[in-house]
Amino acid sequence: MPSPTRMRELSDSKRDQVVVSLLQCSVDGVPRRGAIKEVTAKFRVDRRTISMVWKKAKAEEARSGQLRADYSGNARGRPMLDLSEKLEKLRITPCDQRSTLRAASSACGVVRATLQRRVKGGQVVAHVSNVKPLLTDENKAARLAWCILHVQPNSLLFNNMYDTIHVDEKIFYLTAVRRRYYLPGEEAPHRQVRSKRFITKVMMLAAVVRPRWNAASGSYFDGKLGIWPFIVQEPALRSSSRRPAVMMITKEGRFNKGTYRKMLIQHLLPAVRERWPSVCNGGLLRVQQDNAPAHISPMDTQFVAAAAELGLSIELCCQPPNSPDLNCLDLGLFSAIQARQRLRTPRSIEELVEAVKAAYWELPPSTINAAFLSLQGSMDLCILDGGGNAFKPPHIGKAKLQREGRLPESVQCSPETAAIMSQLRIA
Repeated sequence: MPSPTRMRELSDSKRDQVVVSLLQCSVDGVPRRGAIKEVTAKFRVDRRTISMVWKKAKAEEARSGQLRADYSGNARGRPMLDLSEKLEKLRITPCDQRSTLRAASSACGVVRATLQRRVKGGQVVAHVSNVKPLLTDENKAARLAWCILHVQPNSLLFNNMYDTIHVDEKIFYLTAVRRRYYLPGEEAPHRQVRSKRFITKVMMLAAVVRPRWNAASGSYFDGKLGIWPFIVQEPALRSSSRRPAVMMITKEGRFNKGTYRKMLIQHLLPAVRERWPSVCNGGLLRVQQDNAPAHISPMDTQFVAAAAELGLSIELCCQPPNSPDLNCLDLGLFSAIQARQRLRTPRSIEELVEAVKAAYWELPPSTINAAFLSLQGSMDLCILDGGGNAFKPPHIGKAKLQREGRLPESVQCSPETAAIMSQLRIA
C-alpha cells in the first residue's frame, strides 16, 4: 500500500496539536510505546519530525515552564531586502523617467528582477495613466451643475435614470493592429493588412437605456434599443476579379448633421416606439448626446416634428462638454461590445457590421445596469472634485452585490459630496 502524502512542515498550531496528542498518549509525561507512530500517521509527517517537536516542547518546558514547540530554525527563508531608501529615490524621480521597468530600475538602482518581484508582490504598483480631456473653468462648472441636477435633494440619492436614453457613436475596426493571443505551444498567427493606417472600419450609433421590469408585458426589458451603422450602398466604379463594375458595394458613410439626424429619425425614434416599456405612460423621455459638432441641436425642428408624429414625448439634451465619463456607453459598454466583437473574424465591412450588432445584442442586461451605476458613482466623484475629472471610476463590487441580492437601484451620495452640496446651496 503506498504511503500517504506527507506535509512538508508543520505550523505552530499543528505543533501544538502534536504536543497535545502526545500528552494524551503519555504516562507521567513519557509517551507510551507506539505513541509517536500513531501521531506520525495522524499528521502525515516523518516520525523524526514528531520526535523533534516533542524534544523542543520538553526543552521549552524546562526553560520556561510551558510545554510548547514553536516554529524555529532556518526554514523561514531569507528575509526580504530593505529597499525603502531606494524606493524613496524612485518616488522622487519624474514619472516620465520611470515609465518602463528598465528605466525604473536604472533610476532607483534596484535590479530589474528584484523590482519585478516587488511589482508582483504589490509593493510597487504598475499604473497605466490615461489622458483625459482638458477642462476649463466653464467646463467644470457645467459638469458640477449637471451632476447635482441628477441628485434628489431630500434623500441624496441619484435619480434612477429610467427616462434617459444614452446615445453615442464609436468606430469599430475590422482588426486591431496589436492583438494578444494565448498559445500553448502553437505557432503565432501571421496577420497582414495593406496598410495599418487604412484598416477597414465603420462608425456605428448605439442607444441604451437602463434595464427594468416591464409590468405591462410581464417581462424584463433589457435596455437595448439598437445599434446602427453609418454605411452607404454604391455601385463599384471599377471591375475586379471578384465583382463587376455595376455591382453594389458597401462603403463607410459620412457622419455629419444630416446623416446623424436621419439616423435618429429613421432608427432611434421607431426603436423607442417599438421597444420602450412605458411609452404609453405619458412621461417625458430624454435623449442624452455629447457635444460633437455633427450632433443636432436640442431644438431641431425636424427631430421634434418626427417625434410628435410618432406620438412620443421626447427631447434632446447635451451632456457637458469634454465629459465622456458622463455617458454610460463610454463607461464600459463600448468596451464590452468591442471585446465580444473581437471574438469573431469578419472579412468585410458587411461582416463587421453583423459582428458588432451580434455583440451588442449579446450584451447582458446586468452589464448595462452596472454601467448606469458606474455613471452615478462617477457623478458622485465629479461633485467631490468640484466638476473636475481627476478621479478613477469607482468600484463597489456590483457583481458580488447582484449575486447577494443587495445591488442598489441608485447610488447614495457620499458624506463628503453631501457636505459640498450643502455648502453650494448655502452659498
